[in-house]
Amino acid sequence: MQMIKDTRGFSSFFDVLLFLMLVSVSAVLVLPAMVDNIQLVALHDTNAAGHNSQVIKSLQNGRVDDFSYAVAGTQMDNLVNGTFGPGATDSGFYQTGKKLVAGREIEHKIFADLASESVASQFNIYHADRSVRLNLLTDEYRENVDVQMRDYLEMQIGDRYNYNVSVVWRPFRDVPIGGETHMGPAVPDTAYVESRWITMPYRTEFTRYHVEELIADELKDIGLALGSANEVPREETEELITGHINDAINKTVDDAVGTIVKMTIEKTIEKAQAAVNQQMDSVVPGDNPGDNTGISGIIMDEVLAELKDDPAFIEDAGLELSEQITGYMQEVAREEVHAVIAGEVDVLASGITDQCVSNVDAVDGAKDEVLDYVFSRIDISRARMTLSLWDKNW
Repeated sequence: MQMIKDTRGFSSFFDVLLFLMLVSVSAVLVLPAMVDNIQLVALHDTNAAGHNSQVIKSLQNGRVDDFSYAVAGTQMDNLVNGTFGPGATDSGFYQTGKKLVAGREIEHKIFADLASESVASQFNIYHADRSVRLNLLTDEYRENVDVQMRDYLEMQIGDRYNYNVSVVWRPFRDVPIGGETHMGPAVPDTAYVESRWITMPYRTEFTRYHVEELIADELKDIGLALGSANEVPREETEELITGHINDAINKTVDDAVGTIVKMTIEKTIEKAQAAVNQQMDSVVPGDNPGDNTGISGIIMDEVLAELKDDPAFIEDAGLELSEQITGYMQEVAREEVHAVIAGEVDVLASGITDQCVSNVDAVDGAKDEVLDYVFSRIDISRARMTLSLWDKNW
């Protein structure tokens, strides 16, 4: 009878049931809103990523019908303003003369081609905590390409998105030599990022077969060293293989530098320099067209001044500028490439030695592995275009 009169247990039990019922009802009421929000976020992510993909594709293939610039236009403007005072370049007479003397017009090109030409023509070297720019003639070209790309992008995406677009050319993979352009603010972690390769604006025979011919002696020596791996201490074999791989890298880098200088420096600086000497110096201030006191001499002096600051550069007055640049770049590129791959070469040498110590038949496969690795370090023919988009209001 005492237990029946005590109702506190029943009361607690019903309190718990009521609480659970209220929680369940709340969940039923709130769940649709929660699901809708999750679906909304997922839909936004999908739409933004798809939009990014469409925009970068459009940017690559967008056509520019009229594009113009002046060779050495920036240097000409600086020299004229410095000689006649600020604002001298605003003169209609000067602008007309500049266009006639140094103007270039390009019609019906897509942005991918213009952007790749822009990064190819810059040619920057980031070395020993400094930056050296080897081509000072195409500043105006790069600036005009950037303006056209910005205008096109803003027309495509409207006011809803922030953006950052970059085009980066690194002919030696992971090595800070080449050209690049960046437009837009810093990219947040929430941005949608998509990258695509674009083709560089020249033809090159720098193929895997070309590299194989180039390093044939090193591949032969690697085969001999691996073939006798069971007859000498393992450490000696690895040291030999590492040395031959490094020699193969050096040969490949030197040859690639020569190819790059021929395609970029000679075709931009030296050809444009001839036009500068023949035409610009007779128009832009300077004492005598042939004595390096006009715009052409100033530009070359700027290039040489940049290079002379680096101990790796040794000026030889008897050599053409392109030859001096080639020797300088070969030394710098070898140093930068080896700084990146040092550990990788050791691992590769150790791995192929392991393969061949107990299996002489693996020698040919090991040589192919070395060839693939050496060839993979060079990427002359492509640049990377990257577009980042993020919603201003999300």
